[in-house]
Amino acid sequence: MAVRRPRPAALRLHTDGRSCALRRLLYSEINHFPDILGIVKEHGPDRLNQALADRLARLALAGRLRTTDPDLAAEQFLALLLGPLEARSRMGTRQIEDAELRVMAHTAVDTFVRAWVTS
Repeated sequence: MAVRRPRPAALRLHTDGRSCALRRLLYSEINHFPDILGIVKEHGPDRLNQALADRLARLALAGRLRTTDPDLAAEQFLALLLGPLEARSRMGTRQIEDAELRVMAHTAVDTFVRAWVTS
């Protein structure tokens, strides 16, 4: 299966100073405004996860992906891709070089392909 590798620009958005500042604000205010998490997720992460899950569902129907739960597969792929970014960027206070982003993206894609893609 030919896999397009994520470009650093896609990961750069997640490590952008404004994006990190928004997440820090969200984390700090979630106890005071519990409904805000749902609002933010609905306009960002949930849309991305659903778009990815839709594509993964099509791949599963075509027999190219081993999953009966495309939503879970999408969630896991995004976790592989985005999970390390907060720690490595120190919650947006450290710039991550494109070379490091490429390695992180390649590793996430490679792990996902090994776990989910049919031979």
